[in-house]
Amino acid sequence: MEDNKQGAGGSKKIYIAIIILLLLINGGAIYKLWDENRKREDQKTVIEQKDTELKSLNQQFETAKQDLESMKGKNSELDSIVNNRQAQIEKIQGELAAAQKRGNLSAGELKKYKDMVAQVQAQNAELQKKIEELTAQNQELNAKNLDLTKNLDAEKTTTATLTDQNKGLSKKVELGSLLHLQNLKVEGEKKKKNGKEVAKTSAKSIDLLKISFATGDNKVLEKGNLSLYVRVINPKGETISVADQGSGTLKLADGGTDMQYSKKVDLDWDQTSKNVAIDWTENIKTAGTYKVEVYQAGYLIGQSSVTLK
Repeated sequence: MEDNKQGAGGSKKIYIAIIILLLLINGGAIYKLWDENRKREDQKTVIEQKDTELKSLNQQFETAKQDLESMKGKNSELDSIVNNRQAQIEKIQGELAAAQKRGNLSAGELKKYKDMVAQVQAQNAELQKKIEELTAQNQELNAKNLDLTKNLDAEKTTTATLTDQNKGLSKKVELGSLLHLQNLKVEGEKKKKNGKEVAKTSAKSIDLLKISFATGDNKVLEKGNLSLYVRVINPKGETISVADQGSGTLKLADGGTDMQYSKKVDLDWDQTSKNVAIDWTENIKTAGTYKVEVYQAGYLIGQSSVTLK
């Protein structure tokens, strides 16, 4: 009897141990399933948050573009700048949409677009301030012109005052004189023995970068010699500057700081569109993206790039 009781007690302990083991296994499986679900939810949250940020960025770019639209017609001298900046925003929106479609936008790229939004908003605020200043100055000039009609004796004095004020406005007229470059392209090319040039995508295969664009018409810009400054930027973000190739420095219109350029191009400007082609051959054998910027009177008027393998 005692042996039977001991045997039954031992079996009971074994059953209990098995039950505990099964509970532990089930508990582990349940925890693993819960952990996987939590990770999926966390990943989903990250994706949704990034999508929300992308939509917000696009909306901010759209708002900036609409803000520019509202500036049109208030000052004809600045309308060309407004059109140019709207085109730049649309290009950025296109890049952002492509990145969103790929779904692999990194944190660094997201920050880059956030910085772009901030830059665009700052530029819009600056442009709006200039328009308000010009509007105020024009209103002041109109008021003084009314005074001239009422008081002919003060004509000489008032005319001299207007001349001084117009000198201040001449800087603003520069903005309306800026070119709006068309079809700005950069291509790697190799020269054949027969003199012909063939497009290539490998840095080691090319002999030059062919930079081409059309200036577009501009009836505001006075006829005569026109200097454009081309800046070639290597994959490291450095300006390629070679003294014996005509490289030098120019002063930027905003702030007057000096900036290196790679090549200067002089045109005989007659207010009609001109096709321009520039060859750059120096320090272009490193693979990566080469950027090209074109400046007029210290203002950036066009930019493009090419990626070489």
